Amino acid sequence: MTSLKDQFQNDERFKNWQQNQQKGRICAGIVVIVAAILFFCRELGFFVPSWIFTWPVLLIVIGVISGIKHQFRNSAWIILITIGGIFLAGDLITAFSFDRFKVPVILLVIGLVLIFKPKNRCKNYAKYKFGSHHHWNVGAGETMKNSSDDFILLNNIFAGTTKTVISKDFKGGEINNTFGGAEINLMQADIVNEAVITIHQHFGGIKLMVPSNWIVKSDIVCVFGGIQDERPPVSVTGADNTKTLILRGRVFMGGVEIVSY
Repeated sequence: MTSLKDQFQNDERFKNWQQNQQKGRICAGIVVIVAAILFFCRELGFFVPSWIFTWPVLLIVIGVISGIKHQFRNSAWIILITIGGIFLAGDLITAFSFDRFKVPVILLVIGLVLIFKPKNRCKNYAKYKFGSHHHWNVGAGETMKNSSDDFILLNNIFAGTTKTVISKDFKGGEINNTFGGAEINLMQADIVNEAVITIHQHFGGIKLMVPSNWIVKSDIVCVFGGIQDERPPVSVTGADNTKTLILRGRVFMGGVEIVSY
């Protein structure tokens, strides 16, 4: 059986997509190295501003990395940098009170998302390959039942999405949540070989309902978050090695819950 890697390896668009992913990893690596150097300098007695090691700065850094990785075509980087900048200003300027500006800041973020939302919906290789459209959900909840899409693409901002997938050749997807969440039911879906879901979760949670005999592998990087596989244990003979769900991406101040019913 031909794997996804064999199908994609000669595709030029896949190579371009892969280069963008590599840029994001390189940028993240540089940030980690710089952070290590700053920690060393502080321990050696050099002056390093304390605000550098605060969570608003981390939020801004994640936003910059996200922008570079997606060539600043997504809106998540705007939201992260805006929120991080507001809280950082609150820490640096004692006269600044964030509580007074909660509502206008939320409206500002939503406005920026509407303005800078990418017009080109084919922003990564999966969209090119499978021809699926990108679903945007801002400021409200939505339920989508019995989707036959082989590839799911969701964006939730201050919102949530409930989706039931019934595709018999499910290939994966991408889920981007910022102050939102998603509930994906894959109990009626099937995998021919393997499926890859890329998750970018910031402040919120994702619930995946996955058949107990599927193998789930996680390569997700968690910062102040976690992943829980609460499915009942399956014996080695009960697991289906031909059905593998791979989870990739990052979780910041959120979580991913995997269950089976």
